[in-house]
Amino acid sequence: MTTTIDVSGKENINLTFTKSNKGQLLLVLNGYLYKCNKKTANKKYWICTYKECKKSIHTNPNDVYVCGGTDPHDHEPNPDMIAARNIRNKIKERALQEIIPISMIYEQELSNSSINSTTIAILPTCQELGPTVTKVRAKIVPLLPQSYLFDIPDKFKETLDRNRFLLMDELIARRERILVFSSDHQLDLLFSSPIVCLPCAFCLLINKKAITYRHIFTELKQMATQRNKMFAPQVIMTDFETGVSPVIKSEFPSAHHYACFFHFIQAIFRQIQLRGMQCDYVSNEDFRILCRKLMALVLMPRDQVFIGFEEIQAAADRLDGSQMETLLTYFEDNWLCNIDLWNVSRCDTRTNNVCEGEYTE
Repeated sequence: MTTTIDVSGKENINLTFTKSNKGQLLLVLNGYLYKCNKKTANKKYWICTYKECKKSIHTNPNDVYVCGGTDPHDHEPNPDMIAARNIRNKIKERALQEIIPISMIYEQELSNSSINSTTIAILPTCQELGPTVTKVRAKIVPLLPQSYLFDIPDKFKETLDRNRFLLMDELIARRERILVFSSDHQLDLLFSSPIVCLPCAFCLLINKKAITYRHIFTELKQMATQRNKMFAPQVIMTDFETGVSPVIKSEFPSAHHYACFFHFIQAIFRQIQLRGMQCDYVSNEDFRILCRKLMALVLMPRDQVFIGFEEIQAAADRLDGSQMETLLTYFEDNWLCNIDLWNVSRCDTRTNNVCEGEYTE
């Protein structure tokens, strides 16, 4: 199909530019894309990017229009594809300049752009675009250090508004470095909240030893004192790290310590996988229901957990085969001895991520 371009003079020529996937400059005019085919001292020669189309435009070295672009092309223009390309390039540019998640940049650009449904259909999804943008960002992000001894670039020590973010950078023992990141606002939230539902201090640790956790809590308590506050949460929810539980008990004796519902379910399902029961879980409905009942004990009132477990045992005895026996033995040996830690029936938020907690209620 032939398309005629209505151009009456140079004053009506509106050149814009975008970039190819490889970062090369592309000229845009009336819904058509042109790539630079040749350069001389006085001119640039641009040719249509459509393989079978030989229409061209000439500009001077400063990309000011000289001539061309008025002849009809052998194909239709595609402004929707160009709009999608512009959004994609904007996402890449922001990924180079900002360190916020790529998914957030994608959503912001999509919501801030006045685009039609055709452009949205052409635009790659965030999952499709993610690897490409991540590769672009990797060119400016420092490589992962191979040693615990490394310098932190200044821009990673500050928030986006140039306030301090690196809170602690210490060697507590040979080859044991601790990094803690938190802004002043996050510290105020941490020290004033009886229950903390959002991450307020990001601690990068070399190990999961009790002595390391104790050092972190001691330092945070001292920082709270310096800010005329107290670090004394009423409720603490964690995953099932063995090193942190005794430290919480001694450092925060009046706090209620609960383990995360999500991590509890994850631990049970991991045992199902380790025991080779995953196929039974998928194909055998009776077996799957009993496994889910076992997971659901975390939601039962504290005084009914043993009763519920005995009912599951009785139902397992009636099940063909003995695939539940080893799982129930594991549960009895590892979980029934400390019900108060993992039973979240009385918790308003049942995971250490408040979004997950709301979803699982």
